[in-house]
Amino acid sequence: MSEIKESIIGAIPFDATVQPLGDCILTILDHRGKTPIKLGSDWVEDGIPAISAKNIHNGELDNLDSIRYVTTDIYKKWMNEDVLKGDCFLVSEGATLGEYLYWDYDFPIVLSQRLFCIRTNPKILYSKYFYAYMNSFNFQMQVKGMATGSSVDGLRQTAVRQLLVPIRPMNDQIFIGDLLYKLDKKKKDLQAQNKTLEEIAQTIFKEWFGKYQIGDELPEGWRAGKLSEIAEFLNGLALQKYPVISGQDSLPVIKIRELKQGITSNTDRANKELDSKYIVENGDVLFSWSGSLEVVIWQYGQGALNQHLFKVTSNDYPKWFYYYWTLEHLTEFRGIASDKATTMGHINRNHLDMAKVLIPDKNDFEKLNGLFNPILEKLETNYSQIQTLTLTRDELLPKLMSGEIRVTEFIK
Repeated sequence: MSEIKESIIGAIPFDATVQPLGDCILTILDHRGKTPIKLGSDWVEDGIPAISAKNIHNGELDNLDSIRYVTTDIYKKWMNEDVLKGDCFLVSEGATLGEYLYWDYDFPIVLSQRLFCIRTNPKILYSKYFYAYMNSFNFQMQVKGMATGSSVDGLRQTAVRQLLVPIRPMNDQIFIGDLLYKLDKKKKDLQAQNKTLEEIAQTIFKEWFGKYQIGDELPEGWRAGKLSEIAEFLNGLALQKYPVISGQDSLPVIKIRELKQGITSNTDRANKELDSKYIVENGDVLFSWSGSLEVVIWQYGQGALNQHLFKVTSNDYPKWFYYYWTLEHLTEFRGIASDKATTMGHINRNHLDMAKVLIPDKNDFEKLNGLFNPILEKLETNYSQIQTLTLTRDELLPKLMSGEIRVTEFIK
């Protein structure tokens, strides 16, 4: 253990100082951009992307379909090219408050609505080290604490400059920043690979099955069936009836929220005294049939299946078959749920019976198994690596930042 000390932002290494961000940056650009209405004909089909706050989520670009583009001439009128061309930070100042993106691409962008751009002073604050610190709980709490505004929280430039940063010796900053950045980069690469694999699998599925309609003449040996025929849809339990037992191990409760966020500190817990069929393992297919309808391959470790979720399994058909057929009907199911005159739309088992599927003959199944099984195996391997990288980063980040683990100790 190394020597640490307490500061206004908590524990920091003995050789660190706390400085306001305004003293550690070269530029902070507060440019709320132009709205589509004001721009009018200045938007073009292809050009320099205009990024807004809604395009940033969890450190990544999001809602890509909403990104608009401007010409180089318009860009030069609005922006300073030296600021917005790589190695800078975009921080949302309202609505999705405190979302951030480390822009390390070597091409320019335009800020369009409720974003700050920050470029650090490399002599004081290493950019990737600041990126790591922005991932920390401490930074996020500072941002939320400084928010101002009435109907929508806002973060003004003066407040951004007052955010406090632990300044370490530059060698430590470089080591910490590069290490955590590489972990994040590897994670994002795996996520991008999984997205591509899913797109490939969906394309193959549609090529084989999408050209037929129910009632069409099918290839010899094929037949029509129903979704409820090819898989068992096990509904979860009301897990509030299984409270945590003091002194005993418990399971995280998998609800609709966990399908999107994974297991968090806000996840409920249940005791383990329930039938094993209601225990979820990595690789299980889960389908939320109420509220927000989703179909996922679970990847966040062992948990307990809550009501309003199906665990989808089959003794007769491979996982890829019932997974992609359930996905194929998801849009239809969402439409049914949205038509329900309740606050929490849903589907029922009758809809599983009415959802038609096409079942190939044995020879075609063998061909399809050869296509889909390797894709699902690779997806699940990548999911496992992503979770390992996430846990590693989450464990290292606070310890490296606080000095609980010193860089010299970590190298050993």
